[in-house]
Amino acid sequence: MIWPGRVVTLAGAAAGLVAGIATEHLVVRRRRTEDPEAGQAFGARRGQRAHYLVRPDGASIYVEETGPLRTRGVVFVHGSALRTDQWHYQLAGISDHRLVFYDLRGHGRSQPKGGAPFSVATLAEDLAAVIQDAGLDEVTLVGHSLGGMIALELCHEWPDLMRTRINSLVLCNTTYRPATETMIGGAAIARLERITRRPLDLVGSQHLRIDRWRKVVKPSDALFWAVSFAGFAPGASARQVDFTCDMLADTPSDVIFDLFKAYRDFDVRHALGGIGVPVLVVGGTHDHVTLPEASEYIAARLPQGKLKVFEGCGHMAMMERHHEFNAMLDLWIEHTSNTDRRGEARS
Repeated sequence: MIWPGRVVTLAGAAAGLVAGIATEHLVVRRRRTEDPEAGQAFGARRGQRAHYLVRPDGASIYVEETGPLRTRGVVFVHGSALRTDQWHYQLAGISDHRLVFYDLRGHGRSQPKGGAPFSVATLAEDLAAVIQDAGLDEVTLVGHSLGGMIALELCHEWPDLMRTRINSLVLCNTTYRPATETMIGGAAIARLERITRRPLDLVGSQHLRIDRWRKVVKPSDALFWAVSFAGFAPGASARQVDFTCDMLADTPSDVIFDLFKAYRDFDVRHALGGIGVPVLVVGGTHDHVTLPEASEYIAARLPQGKLKVFEGCGHMAMMERHHEFNAMLDLWIEHTSNTDRRGEARS
């Protein structure tokens, strides 16, 4: 028998839960209504030129670019489970630089993902192929999160390419070792990841079923708050958060599980001292996916490292601080370039 007092307690708890959900929904709706970025057509902006680059293992890499055709340019590498569209504010162009963007294998329009092992090393080989395919003799690499890890791996494993073509790096909200170790609560998360590797891999083998389930389950306010907390600073654009949720939801489950595996063996601590080009390391004080301490660690150990930490910024600096980010990037490209705007060598 349930006593009346318990009924009242349960009813009160249920009412509190309903009220909490309603309040949460109201806050999210208000943020969306009052968002100055609400009119941004995320996902609709495209480059001036686009094509597919087919890799030897069958992977198809979607490449698009904007700006004049020169042998000097900037290659943008996006983060985990995102796609080229995360560079929405950069796709419109930065000054008159040639800008090259591409979707990592298995992400966005880069399908199929190919038969090669899905690792940071494989993704670095894809980046080298994109540089060569574009005919770039002088390159600034801009990598966000996983994209920065790929850029570091490329410089470490392809030193000749670094010496001959890579002019500088911009590492945005990225890390130098397994990503689970440099996020908020990293030590505990890393231990949990090591314990659950085998069952996680087993779950990953059921990715087709998971994708069918993901199509049925609609994004909720809870997901909005989770992505907002992890990836953005407090008060960030709701439209930017929503679009980031959309990109995450569109990434196939097998790619997400592949990414977890790819992080495990990544560690370039020993290689940072050998990266002999100028590197701008960008972090955010409210980045919970990659703590700002990771940016500080990288910058301190690079021979030509420079650190920029955006105050009150989360993991998505290229979105949250796009005006400052683009101006900073424009100056960095000009400062580190070996050629003038016509593509001719400076004397």
